[in-house]
Amino acid sequence: MTRAPRTGRPLAACAAAALVLTGCGGTATGGATGGAPDELRIAYGWYPTCFDYAQSNPFALFGRQVLDTLLSENPATGELEPYLAESWETLDAGRAYEFTLREGVTFSNGEELTAEVVADNFRTLWDLAERGVSTTPGAYLRGFEQAEALDARTVRVEFAEPNAGFLQANTEGQFGIIAPESLAAGPEERCAHGTIGSGPFVLAETVQDERIVYERREGYDWAPAAFGHRGEAVPAEVTIRIVPEESLRAAGVLAGEYDLAYSVTEAGLAQAEGRDDVTTVLAPDRSVVNTLVVNTGDPVLADPAVRQAIQRGIDRAELAGTFYGAGVEPATDVVSRGHRFHTDHSALLSHDPELARALLEDAGWATGEDGVRVKDGQRLELSLTYVGTDIGSTVSGWEYLQSRLAGLGIALTLQPVSPAEQSDLRASADWQLAVYQGASRGDADGIAAFYSTDFTHWQGQAPRPEVDALLAEQSATVDPRRRAALVDEAVTTILEQGYGIPLFDSAQVLLARTEVTGLTFPVNAWEPLLYAVGKDGGER
Repeated sequence: MTRAPRTGRPLAACAAAALVLTGCGGTATGGATGGAPDELRIAYGWYPTCFDYAQSNPFALFGRQVLDTLLSENPATGELEPYLAESWETLDAGRAYEFTLREGVTFSNGEELTAEVVADNFRTLWDLAERGVSTTPGAYLRGFEQAEALDARTVRVEFAEPNAGFLQANTEGQFGIIAPESLAAGPEERCAHGTIGSGPFVLAETVQDERIVYERREGYDWAPAAFGHRGEAVPAEVTIRIVPEESLRAAGVLAGEYDLAYSVTEAGLAQAEGRDDVTTVLAPDRSVVNTLVVNTGDPVLADPAVRQAIQRGIDRAELAGTFYGAGVEPATDVVSRGHRFHTDHSALLSHDPELARALLEDAGWATGEDGVRVKDGQRLELSLTYVGTDIGSTVSGWEYLQSRLAGLGIALTLQPVSPAEQSDLRASADWQLAVYQGASRGDADGIAAFYSTDFTHWQGQAPRPEVDALLAEQSATVDPRRRAALVDEAVTTILEQGYGIPLFDSAQVLLARTEVTGLTFPVNAWEPLLYAVGKDGGER
């Protein structure tokens, strides 16, 4: 049995200034500045609600540090590369896949990586998905039939229909391979105590709402070449401090208490102005961009002219440049620039208010006495719901949209909601426009999960057969060129018809000490690679 991570009582609270400047919260080294050369100290805003990555996608930072995946995605090229699997083969037009595992890999509790363990991982994931516990991996395993060990090192996974996105899914942390001991544990236990992986770190300590500590695993030596480091992890220890206040995260980096801080906005960056001992790190995401979700089943938004007018009536460059800071750029596609299926569709998203007005006029929406357009007695009034705690959102930005649409004769009401209320609305048909903060997946199936009415969680939308058919076909097409053409055709229709209103493409902004080196983001901004991070370029 592996030892469970140690837990402790949160330390007594102290004044905010003292916490930043003297480190009264305490670190493994006890110092407020510098820290041990092989200790990495991170300030992060949220304590994870679950330590099992397969169940809790939003907390990728925590789950991924102990896990390895079968394949790796090269951060520079986007190409799939060996990881736990040294080779793989696509069979029966994407209905089956075989992986040959590398030799000598063990989990941190000493158990060996075998084909039977990998097969059991897939079977367990599918079981959890069918029980509603692991919905994201369930989507990746669409059409799953079976997984079996053909011999000690070869595992075969079979699907009822071609699953073109399956290989890329094996680079995602939700598909991190876990040890038999963790497979035998229930979902609640895995959430509370985490999972045992073959990765470069082990979870060593958790203190609720205060800190999470990872320790370097001895003997690790199977990282992919793209990680830029071989052997054991560079940091001997990684301490992630939970610091909800952005100003304290930024100030902690400036004071030398933290090596880097997550989720820093213009306010935090302003604290660092003029300092040459800190630097800004932009971590691009590979995801659906920040978008206005459109309920095409709503009587007003069922009119394509209304949707197209909104699409053309927003000045994305002005929105991004005025209300958002570093790392935010106007959307040029439904997915971010770092996404492997990104195509520059700027022409379909250009700001053209005269075209927007003409579209409404031609569709019979006449300007009323109060400036709001009317058609057949129906006022052009819409409601926009957004979660007030959304990262990267500002009320001013939504008020900007409100004012710009008012200039077109569209009355927009802003409706802040809680995450629970947004979830309830998403499951109903009782909504019109909603803000969606993009979810990460560097495959076209991520587009299908959002825009196909067969797969989306946003209920109430009218069927869009032409788009749904294209997105379904691409999911079953393993030929890369044909698949890319199908995705581009679907996205072009999505944008032309206003089935979604992409707003801006955002990167996660981190503030780091200049001596920090080797920080990369192989999959997405929330899943940094800490394995190779050093200070002053030093390595083991």
